[in-house]
Amino acid sequence: MIVSEMAVINNKVLLTQEGYNKLKEELNRRETEIRVKLQDVLNQMRNQGDLKENDGYNIAVEDLQNNEEKILEIKNQLENAEVVKTVCKDKVGLGCTVKIEHEGGDVKTYTLVGEGEVNPLEGKVSYKSPIGESLMEKKKGSEITINTPRGDNKYKIISID
Repeated sequence: MIVSEMAVINNKVLLTQEGYNKLKEELNRRETEIRVKLQDVLNQMRNQGDLKENDGYNIAVEDLQNNEEKILEIKNQLENAEVVKTVCKDKVGLGCTVKIEHEGGDVKTYTLVGEGEVNPLEGKVSYKSPIGESLMEKKKGSEITINTPRGDNKYKIISID
């Protein structure tokens, strides 16, 4: 079973609804647009003659195989997906957006997501990351400590959405 970069609990891949929808979109794109384009390139390379010395053909075959492997991986993830629907009022859970304030007054906002949905530039962190683990199941007003390579940092949860 191929399941990379995903949280798996009891053979379930934990995702937010947004993450599930993105996987479905990517699967559709790979099965239609990308597969057709790669097949066209492969056919063009095949028509160029001797396949033994045709690097373009070998690359096209490899690209097509990689796409097919990714399609199988995504299908597996979707088959094992469990969309977590968390009510983000009382406690922090998967899918919640949390604002935390550092002792020095610096405010940060994070959204807890499944491991395959992580995007630090958008403030999306895995619930299994040090930040995510520190936040899970905590309530507004809770004080947390996040262990980082630079040492421990203390924060207070100021909102949960």
